[in-house]
Amino acid sequence: MSTRQLGQQKDKYLYLLSEISDIVSSSLSDKDIFEGVLWELSSVLNVDACWVQNYNSLTRSLTLVSQQGLTDPLIKDLQNIQIGQHVVGKLAFERKPIFCNDITKDDNYPWDAAVKEGFHSFIASPIISSGKMLGLLGCLSYKFKLFTMTELKVISIAGSCVIDVCNRTNPEQQTMEMKKRQDEIVQTQLVLSALGHELKTPLTAIIASTGLLLEELENRQNAQLLKITQNISRSAASLQNRLSELLSLSRNKEAVFGINKKGFDFSKLAEEVVDEVSSLMEQKQLTLKVEVPSYIQINADEQRVEQILLNLLSNAIKFTPKGGELALRTENEGNRLIVQIQDSGPGIPNDEKQKLFRPYYHLSTDRVSIPGIGLGLAITKQLVELHGGAIWVQSEVGKGSTFSFSLPLNGNERKIR
Repeated sequence: MSTRQLGQQKDKYLYLLSEISDIVSSSLSDKDIFEGVLWELSSVLNVDACWVQNYNSLTRSLTLVSQQGLTDPLIKDLQNIQIGQHVVGKLAFERKPIFCNDITKDDNYPWDAAVKEGFHSFIASPIISSGKMLGLLGCLSYKFKLFTMTELKVISIAGSCVIDVCNRTNPEQQTMEMKKRQDEIVQTQLVLSALGHELKTPLTAIIASTGLLLEELENRQNAQLLKITQNISRSAASLQNRLSELLSLSRNKEAVFGINKKGFDFSKLAEEVVDEVSSLMEQKQLTLKVEVPSYIQINADEQRVEQILLNLLSNAIKFTPKGGELALRTENEGNRLIVQIQDSGPGIPNDEKQKLFRPYYHLSTDRVSIPGIGLGLAITKQLVELHGGAIWVQSEVGKGSTFSFSLPLNGNERKIR
């Protein structure tokens, strides 16, 4: 391997560990953290399957808690393993990371179930903290001779990154953690409540001042400044609603974010969202073609639909090069409204289209150049599905992408005029 290739490999693995660190330190659920870590490992290490197991010292067994790409027989094979038994149980007993590039010929680590499923290489590392076994992290590949000592170090470090998550999900720790979390919830609620009330006062002043400014600008008939101030007013009102949700959560730990469906004019909302992102388009000298009829009545949560549109339009702006073109279109399909947002960006490879809406996923070509941990489209998908709709993408490399989603129309008012 050349010096340049070694450098590229080093950068790739440093990026992987940085992404894993970001995921682990986020406020996501333990399940989502494990899934995010496994997605990153499978992508960057170029493996076909990954898994995490927790270790229970009371039963001296490893239990599968999360996996990516395992076949059904292997999920069953790894579901519950006694320490010292099976190739994985042997690794846990020896407490050392290992890799094997041809499991069909390795007598030290025979794995018949993996061989039957067509796998040839595997790599695994016990997850240990202060001398205590917490679990095991492993990967499998259909390829021969995929792993080296470098990958062994990487997976060992990745395992150390999820120590806290393994601790939290370990049955032995859950009883103690439950009381600790209850105390933390109380403290968090107090902080959220205090923070919410601290923010509420200046935000109220901003909204009131913006209202006065709007009145003054309307009297002066300054269309440009009026439009900018209306955007500020709308964003402040949206922030006030999010703050109300935050205060609700701080008062009731069982409260959840939801949707509040009602009839409203989608056309008007689309126009307002376009205004909100207009400054972003101007910075990149983008043009937006809007093909939305003047009146479309739908039954949905207006704030959540605004969030969906903002996410998709912001993504389109982000991925479209300077001077490019965007389009926002709608069409009526039975009792559904179909919304399309088209960009003239680089496009998406076919093998990556289905992965876009998964949490933490980044296009392979944009892992370094586009910041973020890949939650925007996953959140958008959830919001669309909460409305009983669907979201999908059509794209061709070099020819841009079109993201489409459906929403229910409002009762009997199904005509688009």
